[in-house]
Amino acid sequence: MGKIGFWQLLLDDRVSYWEAQSINAAHDAADVAAGAAQAAQFKAHNIETRVNNMAREIVFLRTALTVLVKTLKDSKVLDERLLDARLEAAMEEAAASLPKQPTGPVSMNEVLASSQGTPASVKLTCIRCRHEVPASSTLMTMDGPMCERCPT
Repeated sequence: MGKIGFWQLLLDDRVSYWEAQSINAAHDAADVAAGAAQAAQFKAHNIETRVNNMAREIVFLRTALTVLVKTLKDSKVLDERLLDARLEAAMEEAAASLPKQPTGPVSMNEVLASSQGTPASVKLTCIRCRHEVPASSTLMTMDGPMCERCPT
């Protein structure tokens, strides 16, 4: 039902002024809520796009680094053991400077499973990637269980 206008209120005896005001206020609130939901969906889509682009860039950077290291090792420009030792030391230094990762549940499904006392060791097969994953890291869709790593 749309907003009740002046002429409809004037010519329709079944709707009082207060009812029309309430209907119009509810219609306005619904418009505001729909706009907020659309804005949230737009932001979520933008974040998803950025995360997917960053994931692609990480894969490309990892590939480029692998090719460069293999090229240096194959051409004997650098000593292989020295390069491995330096890379390992740099990785340890970088890992030490990162903040500690939380050790608690990593998904809302794990939080719910622990609060309900259900075992988190149940495995389900993802309908997209066909991997067996813990039930706590799956989402139930209309088609069946889908792991949280697969894009929706």
